[in-house]
Amino acid sequence: MKHDFKCNPEMKILGQTLYAYLDNVQADIIEPIFRKHGMTDPDPEKWYPLQPVLDLLKELQEGQGATANLVAIGVKIAEYGLEPEDIIAAPLPVVLEHWNDHMHVSFRNGDPGEIITEKVHDKFYKVTQKNMFPDSLCYGLAYGFARSRLPLGTNFKVWYEEYDNRIDNGGGDKTVICVEWE
Repeated sequence: MKHDFKCNPEMKILGQTLYAYLDNVQADIIEPIFRKHGMTDPDPEKWYPLQPVLDLLKELQEGQGATANLVAIGVKIAEYGLEPEDIIAAPLPVVLEHWNDHMHVSFRNGDPGEIITEKVHDKFYKVTQKNMFPDSLCYGLAYGFARSRLPLGTNFKVWYEEYDNRIDNGGGDKTVICVEWE
């Protein structure tokens, strides 16, 4: 099942999350596409229609440099996205265990999907993505969470459990992202 990049027309995303699309290492490529889809300087406290964001993500996923662009946005969403009160300064395990909550507080008037987190051991988690967003965006989020929530200098790695059997590759209805650190 590939992403269809469609949502309930009433579904909204919080403007705070949209900053990630304008402030990342690929912003020079992403910003013109962001504006092309009718989005301009987001107000962090305002809610915006989600469909133009999904249209942007689809265009990025189908374009040159798709992985780099989507990962860059995901890394910044980990920084800019709204978080539930109980995980604002939490360590990585808590953030991973509450990723689904993190995702849901940034949307209203619809269901963005699901993130299921499995603790394999103290420093190894599997995150199963069953949502409407590209795999590379979620990969970037996992990387961004690890980078920002682990102590400086901690070695970590993020990878797809089954690279060829991901949503974006038409391999099924879920993608599993692994996060491990020393």
